[in-house]
Amino acid sequence: MNKKRNLHWVSIGIILVCLGIIFFRFQEKWETRKDSQNAAGDLKVHFMNIGQSESILIQSGGKNLLIDGGTNSTGGKVVEYLRQEGITYLDYVVGTHGHEDHIGGIDAILYNFQVGELFLPKQTYSTHTYRDILEIARVKHIPIIVPRWKEIRMLGKAKMMFLSPEPNKIYEDINDSSLVLRISNGKHSFLFCGDISKKMEKRILRTGAYLKSDVLKLNHHGSNDANSMNFLKKVSPKYAVVCCAKKNDFGHPHKTVLKRLQKRKIQLFRTDEQGEILFISDGKILRSSVKPIR
Repeated sequence: MNKKRNLHWVSIGIILVCLGIIFFRFQEKWETRKDSQNAAGDLKVHFMNIGQSESILIQSGGKNLLIDGGTNSTGGKVVEYLRQEGITYLDYVVGTHGHEDHIGGIDAILYNFQVGELFLPKQTYSTHTYRDILEIARVKHIPIIVPRWKEIRMLGKAKMMFLSPEPNKIYEDINDSSLVLRISNGKHSFLFCGDISKKMEKRILRTGAYLKSDVLKLNHHGSNDANSMNFLKKVSPKYAVVCCAKKNDFGHPHKTVLKRLQKRKIQLFRTDEQGEILFISDGKILRSSVKPIR
């Protein structure tokens, strides 16, 4: 009798596993099909040239999204860049994680522009930089949001989806708290993962989320502690962009990562060698302001 019961539960377990596999495969196919059917507008993605830090402006349908704000010292350059683009209002600002090279300039952004929503991971920090952001957001009544997994906002006709598997978790490695964001516009898509490590890449892959994107902002400035071959295979980008400074002390982008890109035939753009990099998509044709360096 016990053997029959055990076989019964084993059978149920196998059925549940099979159903789970079928669900994730169906879900990915559905997301793929839905992705290509999305309405498209004019999407612009600006990778700013601000040294060993990151700030990316994304525009579509009169709406503006800023991912990260550079360092304390380069925040002024980000402010000036936005003003030159004629921006007075940012619908969304995303601080991927608390390191100064990503959020250092966000206080200047919040001070100088009207902002609709500010997205931050749950993980808090004791730095003056982080406290300044919270204080300015409080004074200017800017809502701070920890996005849920697969939470969506629209940027004109483009769709932005948060893919951080556990945004409320406190991580030993602050880089792994980075908010992950995928932008899709018609047939084109961009993936931004802040400074996540290989460990977090594995967690994201295990969620079964649809990651395939035309352009990948290399994780952690092109560091070898990220950008694993498995992750690159799943995202399968045609292009990769690395944001880094000339002759930086970290050796970014690492040679091993460049070899992986070459093996996958992924063409590379670099802010340290090419300056600002702009992508423009109408949902059918994807153009860039400069040619890939390799």
